[in-house]
Amino acid sequence: MSQKKQDKIQKQLKVQGIYRKVKQQSRGVKDDKNDNKIGVIIVNICVVLAVLGIILKAFF
Repeated sequence: MSQKKQDKIQKQLKVQGIYRKVKQQSRGVKDDKNDNKIGVIIVNICVVLAVLGIILKAFF
């Protein structure tokens, strides 16, 4: 194999490795976003329940 072909193959392998790392990192970020959405929903439910509790106390 010529030196040029070997260099080309090494560059391709390097690019593939970088691409895989970027893909794995983006998957990790997506998982964090989903966890954050669940937390926001739970906080919103708690706030609504607290407001309802305050309103009910005002009437009774």
